[in-house]
Amino acid sequence: MHETKLITLLLTITLLSGITLISSKVSADTEVIDQVRLTVPIACTMTGENTSHTATLDPGIYSGETGSEYENGIGKTTLTAICNDDNGFSIYAIGYTNNQYEGENHTKLIGQSTSSTIATKAYASGDTTSNWSMKLTKVTDSTISYNPQNLTIQSDTEGTFSNWHSIPDAYTKVAEYHANTGSSTTDTTLGVKLETTYAAYISSSQPADTYVGQVKYTMVHPYDADEPVIPRSLDTATTMQEVTFCSQELPEGQVYTLTDARDSNVYHVARLRDGNCWMLDNLALDPTDSSTAANMNESNTNASAAAIDNLLHGGSAITGWSSVAVSDIDGGSFITDGYIAPRINNASKDTLVTSYGLASTSNKAKVGIYYNLCAASASTRCSTDSIDVTQDICPANWRIPTGDKTTGEYAVLAEKYSSKDATSSDSLQYNLSTPLSGYYTSAAYGQGNYGAWWSSTHYASFDSQYGLYVMPAYIEADRGTKYEGRTLRCLVAN
Repeated sequence: MHETKLITLLLTITLLSGITLISSKVSADTEVIDQVRLTVPIACTMTGENTSHTATLDPGIYSGETGSEYENGIGKTTLTAICNDDNGFSIYAIGYTNNQYEGENHTKLIGQSTSSTIATKAYASGDTTSNWSMKLTKVTDSTISYNPQNLTIQSDTEGTFSNWHSIPDAYTKVAEYHANTGSSTTDTTLGVKLETTYAAYISSSQPADTYVGQVKYTMVHPYDADEPVIPRSLDTATTMQEVTFCSQELPEGQVYTLTDARDSNVYHVARLRDGNCWMLDNLALDPTDSSTAANMNESNTNASAAAIDNLLHGGSAITGWSSVAVSDIDGGSFITDGYIAPRINNASKDTLVTSYGLASTSNKAKVGIYYNLCAASASTRCSTDSIDVTQDICPANWRIPTGDKTTGEYAVLAEKYSSKDATSSDSLQYNLSTPLSGYYTSAAYGQGNYGAWWSSTHYASFDSQYGLYVMPAYIEADRGTKYEGRTLRCLVAN
């Protein structure tokens, strides 16, 4: 009995021990916690149905018609626009005939073989710009989360787009959709369908032909965002800042001239063999000129307002800055403020030095202005930190090229040309029109012997930056010390 009891007791202890283990504190390394974080970005999309129309009309029935007798059967398009954000969107329209936004016929139906245009006679009195018309109608669709009271078809000085309206000759807001300020502010998916109907006046004397016109619709988010910018390449812009893309349809090496809106300096530009659009002259922006400084802002310069202010006035936003205005480059030793304050030298900006190429005149070109890296980066890289430049003093929509020795844009461009002889039409020096402008520290060095340009790419050394270095028969993606003054080229940012 005693033995049996002992066994029973041992069993009891064992069971209690098991209970104790279950209820004891579990150590952290025996737990696994899963966490899922899902980010849904703002997504706004617009599609069009039946965007190509063909209609055959009989002009004989239109003799003596009035403005109210437009032929309105020439096309009908359904636009579906959806955005998963309460801030909604707006839709803009612009005439786009023959892929042109501007010009005499960009809002006209044009004959493909006769180049005739349909006679202009719009519903709005006094309209002389467009020979065809459009109007918008709301479409109800149960498949779209859609609150009709949040959709507004817009009006302008001519009238509302819910009635016949001439094709706009500039980007014009035609519809706006967003949660209103009343009780319907909780919409999370905003969508709308709009039907656009087109009409044209056809007279009995209209020449027989197939007439073609286009309207481009652009969606912007949020609803009160700025109107779309007409995309321009080198061939349609007049200022550097107007260029929004580098058209691959431009002839390689075709030289265009554009004006910098900040100081009215004129630059030669071209699309080169690497597919990028480049400046063919050295930058000559002088921030020490009071009128130029007054014109510089974040809308015309590739830098933020704070960076531009620091560039022009110095400041405490970057540790260690001297409170000085832009002045001559102060180079030499690491302990000088040549790293931490913007420096330029403009003494020889109009000096002509040896240069071959597309933009040279009698094998000469201007030196331009020398900038230390702090000035070139619009005051954003004013230390010895190895960080790439992301803001600079190039015009808006342009930037400093990247510059490492293998994948940098200077290196890639150089590989596209076979010759190292600057006098050859198949050399980088010739096609980029690189004047032998040298560099600057306490004085100008190398003018007429070699050229040196900054890139946006940092070098492994704490005090250096990659750039382009050229001689009449030599090219290298070289590096320079950040306090040095080097010249600048810019390329279209896209």
